[in-house]
Amino acid sequence: MVQTRSAAKRIESGKVHNDNGTLQENPTVDLASGNGVPSPAKKRRREEAAPSKKRRRGKPSELCQLNLDVLFLIAAYIHPIDLLNLARTCKSLRDLLMDRSSEFVWKTARQQVKGLPACPADLTEPEYANLVFYARCHGCGKYTTTILWNVRRRFCPGCRIRRLRRLSSCNEIIRKNSVLAVEYITAKKESTTRVDRDQAASFMDDYRQSSDKKQFISDKQKQCRFILQHAKKCEAWQKKRESERKDEQKRRQLERGQRIFQRLNQHGYSRELNYFGYSSIQRCRDSDFRTSKPLTDREWERMRPEWAKVMDKFRSRRLEAVVYEPRRRSLVSAYNRYVTHPSPEAPTFDLLPHVADLARLPAFRDIINAPEETQVDDKSFTSAFAQLPMLVAEWRKKLDAELAELMEIPLHLSSENASKALTPSSTTQSLNADLDRLHLACALFQTAHPGVFTHVEVFSVSMLNRRYDNDREDDSEHRGSISAGFGVQFLKEAPYIVHACGLDPSVATVDDMDHRNARLKCLFCGGRSFVWNWRHAMWHASSCHQTSTLAPLSTSPRWQLVGDEHIDAIQTVEQSIERNLFPSSTRCLLCRPHIGDVMTKRQISSHLYESHDITIECIKQGVHYAPIGICDSQLVVVEMVEEGKQVTFKVPLS
Repeated sequence: MVQTRSAAKRIESGKVHNDNGTLQENPTVDLASGNGVPSPAKKRRREEAAPSKKRRRGKPSELCQLNLDVLFLIAAYIHPIDLLNLARTCKSLRDLLMDRSSEFVWKTARQQVKGLPACPADLTEPEYANLVFYARCHGCGKYTTTILWNVRRRFCPGCRIRRLRRLSSCNEIIRKNSVLAVEYITAKKESTTRVDRDQAASFMDDYRQSSDKKQFISDKQKQCRFILQHAKKCEAWQKKRESERKDEQKRRQLERGQRIFQRLNQHGYSRELNYFGYSSIQRCRDSDFRTSKPLTDREWERMRPEWAKVMDKFRSRRLEAVVYEPRRRSLVSAYNRYVTHPSPEAPTFDLLPHVADLARLPAFRDIINAPEETQVDDKSFTSAFAQLPMLVAEWRKKLDAELAELMEIPLHLSSENASKALTPSSTTQSLNADLDRLHLACALFQTAHPGVFTHVEVFSVSMLNRRYDNDREDDSEHRGSISAGFGVQFLKEAPYIVHACGLDPSVATVDDMDHRNARLKCLFCGGRSFVWNWRHAMWHASSCHQTSTLAPLSTSPRWQLVGDEHIDAIQTVEQSIERNLFPSSTRCLLCRPHIGDVMTKRQISSHLYESHDITIECIKQGVHYAPIGICDSQLVVVEMVEEGKQVTFKVPLS
């Protein structure tokens, strides 16, 4: 055991200092033993430890040890229900408070209840307090708020049937003399007159024991009349009390609602409250307004996250209606002017986006989503329109890539031996990029809009049905790809039609197909034989061959090339067919091409007159409007008649 320096000095000297500073012999050092080590202090046993003092708790019966004047003075200032509960805590208090001498205490406590009628003569003060304030059934003890004032009872619905008997089943004396107060009880849609069983039995016992039965009945009738009068006063007091309680609860609810709205104002939602109104916002979380509890800081901190979510939604709706919708209308107006009245110095585009897509471009989106205090009008978008060439290039690059992925050209259709038209386009370099693939003759697509369209036209006819023109936010951003969102599909039979004309579908362009000027006969449609040019063949394939029951294209040829020696005869018949020179779908050539510019004959006429001041008599195809789709007019079909080795062509009869 290691000794400290001070302990060693004490051991050597054998003396210690006392409190007075004098020296005394150290009793803990055994010098005779020669060890020089003090004996260790003895540990105190746990049993010898001082017992812990338990906290003394008061008992209700100790209240009786108070001076009675002090006790009664305290009891007189509490509510009757508290006085009733105090009397039920222990036997000592019960004996004290239920004594007749303590009646003044109950009376004083009752008088503190505003408007409560005096205690009737047929009840004691404790019984009256128990009837009025203790909300328990007198039969089974269940909670109930219904007081039957006439019979001086509180009964739950079950006990009303068990403890009250029909007046018609009572003794004739009770039925005819009106000696007992009755209650009108409705049970199972039946209203009956009932009296208390115990009161009826007690009355019959007293009646049998009375010597003067007439006087007894007369006294009971007077008592019954008094009870009924007192019961009416109690019912009026109860109704008034319930009305005051409801008014107080409503006042507290209104005060709580005002506190909630004050908190929302403090958190910066005053504009939302003024725009939508307090009642509209209250309906979203009505449960927070129904309770009458005062709103505390702790409760508000618990409610605040949910209220923030609700108010943020209201803020988004307000900004949408007050800020963003007017700005979108300004963008629509500015974009219409930009499209319909292009300046000669402005850059040219083969296709401009829909106004809904335009609004999502960064330059335009930042203007629309600018802070609420920013003033935005038609001129505010001038700087954004200056960036349009760069923005449109990025937008088209993404769409073209999606469209190119839809193209599926079978490898077995590409052939190095396929004859190629000797046109400038056929001598260009290999078309492997996405944009080059979309310029192929087989790059044809179909949508819900009738017809077959090239890669630029398919955007116009598929993406035009948008909601942005109705001053509402467009939802097409969440539709996914152009195939899933707008129903664009690649015409899978297009490469086979190009291959049937003797050209390579992975190389041949529209100019190549027009220069080839081939005619095809449909092998799939049975019956008469019809001859089509390649454009009308594409339209026919999209209209008549798109069924799930058809055999695969790779195993079942559907087109046969008509010999070139018949081209002159076929063209002669085609020229004799009367055509409808006005196409079904057109676009304005005086406006910049943009998504949503597809119009019918009536629409293009109205547009040219309203936007460009051109009357219907002056409208010319190729100058004012152009068709949309590879078929620029009514379908031209020639019927092929084969009689032996002789082949003739004629206009088909309908």
